[in-house]
Amino acid sequence: MLKVKKEHVIWSIIALFYTVLFLVTRNDPFFGDAISSISRASLRIFESNFTQFSYPENLDPGHPLTIPAAHALCWKIVGKHLWVSHLFNLVWSILILRKMIQWGQQYGNDKASFLGGLWLLITPLFLAQTVNPNMHLPLTYFVLSLAFALLNGNTVQQVIFSALIVITHLQGLYYLAPLWLWWLIKSDGKSISGKAVQGGLRLIIPGVLFALWVFYHYTSVGWGISSPDYAGHRGFPGLKRFVLNLIMADWRMVDYGQIALFLIPALSILRGKLRWSWNHPVVLFLFVYLFNGLAIAATTKTGPMHRYLLPCLPFIVLTNVELLPSWKPRLWITASIVLISGHFWFYPGKIMGDATLAYRSIFPLLEEAKKEFNHEPFHTYAPLGNPSATTKLNGDSTDILHLYDTEIKDVNYVIKSNISGDFSHKEIVELESNWPSKTYERSYVYLEVYSNPIFINQPITGPKRKVGKLESWIIKLKHKIKGKDSV
Repeated sequence: MLKVKKEHVIWSIIALFYTVLFLVTRNDPFFGDAISSISRASLRIFESNFTQFSYPENLDPGHPLTIPAAHALCWKIVGKHLWVSHLFNLVWSILILRKMIQWGQQYGNDKASFLGGLWLLITPLFLAQTVNPNMHLPLTYFVLSLAFALLNGNTVQQVIFSALIVITHLQGLYYLAPLWLWWLIKSDGKSISGKAVQGGLRLIIPGVLFALWVFYHYTSVGWGISSPDYAGHRGFPGLKRFVLNLIMADWRMVDYGQIALFLIPALSILRGKLRWSWNHPVVLFLFVYLFNGLAIAATTKTGPMHRYLLPCLPFIVLTNVELLPSWKPRLWITASIVLISGHFWFYPGKIMGDATLAYRSIFPLLEEAKKEFNHEPFHTYAPLGNPSATTKLNGDSTDILHLYDTEIKDVNYVIKSNISGDFSHKEIVELESNWPSKTYERSYVYLEVYSNPIFINQPITGPKRKVGKLESWIIKLKHKIKGKDSV
């Protein structure tokens, strides 16, 4: 009875945390990948009254539309509001946490399983993705659920979650393959040939569903998987960039305090406390992470983003759950402190993504700049180069416009930030040398508004951000390694 009460208390704390998180972030605009993969598609489906299942023209990443359609259905039932989108995303986060704790409890230690759940919850990447509606959270839940079904021999769930993975996100194939490969070659007393037949039969329905999506997509837009709209980001990047992408994947995995999740596993290996077995979560982690590291490095020209590796996180956390009871609390506390510190990691000269909650500072800065400039249209690149109609669901469709089809010399105002990338070195030199500017700053995030001296007679006045020596050095190092116009 006492155990049940303790569990209820912990779940109450988790529920309170999620409630506060929701109340604070429920009106946050869509940001980054959430715009390209969820918002645009959901708006098109919703506004067509579910008669057009497609992304907007020239903005199609090629992902299946299962999650955007489900998201649009929530709008249809409840109303098209940002809080509905955030609640939709929050549910996936809770499901991931619940499944991971359920898995951890199989090791017979509730304390360790709940501590692991709390570790995942406070991980900067997981928390940032929880408040930014996107498709990597549902993908993570389906990946974790498939692994759990494979581990426990639940055939029906194996079919269901395999199907959901491939109709959620194109990267789902990169997770489906290593999970079934792990199941095929892991030692459980059965022949590989017999298991291959079983696995093939269980993958028929997922395969058919994915083929139907590709066929539907091809007949709708003229191509199946490889998006011409994102050709600059996809495809083999060349040998040098391939190697660099592999290094970046390693860094993405331990970045923003996540190195803490490898502390106990590494020490356990060194001291012989980690007993290897095919069913150990560390083996699952190595399968899904190494496969994705190689696959992403070979098919992404711009390198792996932090969120691409989000589905790997529960497996390394589960590794800790299995090992935690054999270590003293001071090591748990040390790892927790390092993990929390990741929320405050900052790299001068680096374009910040959605790997921590720090990106949220850009929203009030944008509103302040819009108000001061009387809501004149701003031009910029992704992820800021999206109008409020797409990000806030109820704003102007021309307040922020992208620069991809426009020369900066032809626009009145350009905004640049350590949130927004894709500016070429030539454009940056032009802006910083010839255009008057004003800087808005909040925490580590800054926003710079530049006015075109050709069209704007009255120069901008206000504070201007100065680039420090460390930032200049990091920018030069980045240019040396990746090229001046690389992202």
